[in-house]
Amino acid sequence: MANPTSLDPLKYNVFATYNLVGLVYNTLYRWTEEGELENELATAPPRLSKDGLTVTIPIREGVSFHDGTPLGAEDVAFTIETVLDPENASIWFAGLSPITQVDTPDEQTVVVTLARRHDVLAGVLAQVPIISSEQPYLPSDTYARTMMGTGPFKFVAWDQGVQVELERNDDYFVADQPYLDGVVMRTVSEDAARMANLVGGAADIMPMVPFNQVSNLEKRDVEVEVTSRSALMPTIFPSMAAGRPSADPAFRRAVAWAIDRGKLVDTVFQGVAEPASTVLADGTPHWDAELGGTYGDAADLEQARAALAESGVPEGTRIELIVRNEPLSISLGTVIQANLRELGLDATLSPQESAAYMPKLVSGEFDLMMLNVEAGLSSGYTPIYAFSSLHSESRANYTGFADAELDRLLVEAIGAPEDPDAAWRAVQERELEVVPLIPTVTARYVEAYSHRLKGHTASSLFSLRDLDRAWLAD
Repeated sequence: MANPTSLDPLKYNVFATYNLVGLVYNTLYRWTEEGELENELATAPPRLSKDGLTVTIPIREGVSFHDGTPLGAEDVAFTIETVLDPENASIWFAGLSPITQVDTPDEQTVVVTLARRHDVLAGVLAQVPIISSEQPYLPSDTYARTMMGTGPFKFVAWDQGVQVELERNDDYFVADQPYLDGVVMRTVSEDAARMANLVGGAADIMPMVPFNQVSNLEKRDVEVEVTSRSALMPTIFPSMAAGRPSADPAFRRAVAWAIDRGKLVDTVFQGVAEPASTVLADGTPHWDAELGGTYGDAADLEQARAALAESGVPEGTRIELIVRNEPLSISLGTVIQANLRELGLDATLSPQESAAYMPKLVSGEFDLMMLNVEAGLSSGYTPIYAFSSLHSESRANYTGFADAELDRLLVEAIGAPEDPDAAWRAVQERELEVVPLIPTVTARYVEAYSHRLKGHTASSLFSLRDLDRAWLAD
């Protein structure tokens, strides 16, 4: 796996942290692979008032945190209030933002009050890890290097850049689980070494299999799964800073039309992907196939040049495309750099480490930056990640993009619209007009694992969470 930058369960949901969080912490509800919700720390689905603005959640008894303190309603309330504190800049803020008040009438009941209907709330709560109210929370501090939840595995140690070790929680509230004595997640940066470890028996799971190695691994004695509903979306983030070419929506449309998505699918993803035009991805509820295929398989230079002329950005303008300094991103960036040059821009490619590009993303001191949007990590099987990425008040709207009409449509879509498909179609239509982000393709999550690992399947949520129900055969 990748090396986590932090273990904080409320601050980040990047892949390396997300998999650890799912094993150490519990959520109120849990997604099944069929896209249904089952109870976890809650004992029943949320009960709604007639107007849909008051939500009552019953909390399970007999659950303890790993330090021995019992879990109660106050811990759930504390977690929600911590997420909603703007100072904490939690990744889950947008999903819970309609909540205006949290009450605990007794030790096993949480009541939340909403400013507006929020019919995907339970799905969001299936993603938010519950933390203890006994420990004051400081973002990127309290849980930066340690973990303490109620989950099936307990944190043992983190050797930065080497591995994270977890051990079985003998007091887990689910009888006889987990079956495994522990889990060790090793940081191995080289794909060849990761594959060798798996094939040689030194590892049992290889998440995020490189797309050009799928057929290679299928010939070896391991299981390889390509999930059908997940969405790894390499997406171009345009700077919205005043004076940048990318601050103009017509320029952003020009870039979107210029990308040869078919070539990305064929050469970089080896066919395990589809062209994407909207942030709402194929496989997500309410995705519109017509709108989602707007930009097509190939570059449309006629449309791209017309949009570039509309923007007033002259040909020959120097544009820097920043990508993550890893093979997949560099391969994608190389194709897109060539596409932008064909459009007439002086495009340069700049692979950078996160320590260099993340401050630029927030400050706007860049032109174009390509990052992965991993649908499912923050939303489960709901489209709330699109709200989080695009709404002007969301903490996950990293570029500061703002459009009042898109905000209005997003609020309507996550509420209780009579026709959810129509509501989300309107979101996608507006997105294509103003182009806050530029998706390239929707790729599928690919995972490989050993034959001796039983009870485990690759998750469309990029998750290893079912390791609480997995075991190793002799």
